[in-house]
Amino acid sequence: MYAGNDMSYFMESERIKLRPVQKDDLKKLTELMSDREIGVLSGEVYPLTEREMDNFYDRCQKTDDRIWFIIIDKGTNSIIGETGFLRIFMPWRTADYSLMIWNRNYWAKGYGKETANLMLEYGFNSLNFHRIAIGVVGSNERGLRFWKSIGFKEEGKQKDGFFNNGEYSDFIMMYLLEEEYRMTKIKKDA
Repeated sequence: MYAGNDMSYFMESERIKLRPVQKDDLKKLTELMSDREIGVLSGEVYPLTEREMDNFYDRCQKTDDRIWFIIIDKGTNSIIGETGFLRIFMPWRTADYSLMIWNRNYWAKGYGKETANLMLEYGFNSLNFHRIAIGVVGSNERGLRFWKSIGFKEEGKQKDGFFNNGEYSDFIMMYLLEEEYRMTKIKKDA
């Protein structure tokens, strides 16, 4: 599906563009986000309703504690996911981070890392964050490997913090500090 109107993109890399969420995106996002198996990996347990998607859109339009983007494949101009910072607290220079590649055709092809690189660069170098944190459902082994591969470190877990399909799973808390990001980036660039 076409990714909205000709609104300018906020950031781009070799294969993707990131831009703010538009109202026109909600139909395609709802379609992608309705994949229950993927939703469970991200901790979602409730079905998506039109009202919930409207609330999501409204939250994405505010930048006081959240900055959110649609991930678009430059080659097909189609929406493949979403990413953003939430629970931004500038006095502490911290934020939580989220990245979801909802379209399975883009899994294990580097699109997640490409998106994370853009967002971490933006978070640490433009927004001046000192710390970025994430939470990962413990049973999401692919997700845990991904976050560790880009430098996030485990700092704790909420024992049995997530329940789905009759089973509990830990919720793993991870973080990346500004200086660790810069050291990792220097090594990659060298």
